Amino acid sequence: MIICIGREFGSGGHEIGRILAKKLGLELYDRDLIDKAAEKIVAMPKEVLEKADEKKHNPWLHQVWYDVPNQELNGMTANDTLHQAYSSIIRELAGKENCVFVGRCADYILEQAELDHISLFIAAPFEWRVQRKMEQLSIDEKAATSMVRKKDKDRKAYYDYYTGRSWGRPHNYDLCINSSRLGIEVTAEKLAEMVLQLEKGTSSVDFGL
Repeated sequence: MIICIGREFGSGGHEIGRILAKKLGLELYDRDLIDKAAEKIVAMPKEVLEKADEKKHNPWLHQVWYDVPNQELNGMTANDTLHQAYSSIIRELAGKENCVFVGRCADYILEQAELDHISLFIAAPFEWRVQRKMEQLSIDEKAATSMVRKKDKDRKAYYDYYTGRSWGRPHNYDLCINSSRLGIEVTAEKLAEMVLQLEKGTSSVDFGL
């Protein structure tokens, strides 16, 4: 059982992934994938990789790295190198254990590797996501609005660039859901029920809407 979660910023994708993983007894992989990537890309400081996480390189600002252990990565940006590392790590993990991946183009990576998975996209109205970040981070509306717009822009550019698809477009996923409709906790619970039913071959899922 492999689940891949794409998400709009502030929609609760990480929290939903965490609850799903706990309920289904799966490992969760999100930002900790940076730690695994850093073990493979020893020539690049971890802080450089963190800045490159889920971002397409900027052609005006990118830095090219050389003298990395893997010769195939010489002359590449941190963004491209990190994405290659993610591709290898995600395929490796999915091949040996049941888990949940959040972001990092995991759905596309596993599709290309012909590894069976369920792909989800978590969305929510812009205003709801802004309000949620205001409450979570104790910031004002202007700062939260700017943050949500920037994060969404970065994630779309990253996903579109490395997959050739359109981030958040429904037909690229098995299921898209509005997390504001039921709330984070209930959405995760319903998704867990759905996944279990799919695993059992049940043809319909009741979301109680």
